[in-house]
Amino acid sequence: MRGNTQYDSIKDMLNISRSMAKESKNRGIKCFMLTEEEQKRDAIAITNDARFGQNVLQGQIDSFKQTVNAGAKFAKENANEPENNPLVYYPKTGNLIFSGSIPQLNNLKFQFSLNDTTGSPYVFVDGLCLSEEAITTLTKLRGFYLNWRDEWLSSGDLLDKLH
Repeated sequence: MRGNTQYDSIKDMLNISRSMAKESKNRGIKCFMLTEEEQKRDAIAITNDARFGQNVLQGQIDSFKQTVNAGAKFAKENANEPENNPLVYYPKTGNLIFSGSIPQLNNLKFQFSLNDTTGSPYVFVDGLCLSEEAITTLTKLRGFYLNWRDEWLSSGDLLDKLH
């Protein structure tokens, strides 16, 4: 078993995430999740449509499954509700959101936000056992997020076209 440092770090991250979610819900404070109003305002679903480039969405999904968890699930493309797609751009804020779930980790839901200032992805889960597998997957999730964010920030071509 690895040292307690990694275990304690992930445990603390999950506890902070839960407390922030509860506090924001109780006080009406905007936290890491977009509010419903923000989600519906000018959302653009990034899909595999040629106008976004070659298979942009599928490339993100395939890369995530290959790097983090092969069993990850993502919402189906939905043109009528762009805010419910796995990869969504918000031109007014310049934010990009990528989200999905990992069924093997008690249906853990994750969300990446390009404009987030914490430098970490957000996870939402009830009753996750912090097994070696879970800790490894969470570590991969964070690493993937950091690479995802850096890649989008450095290449920005697609986002510039949409802005």
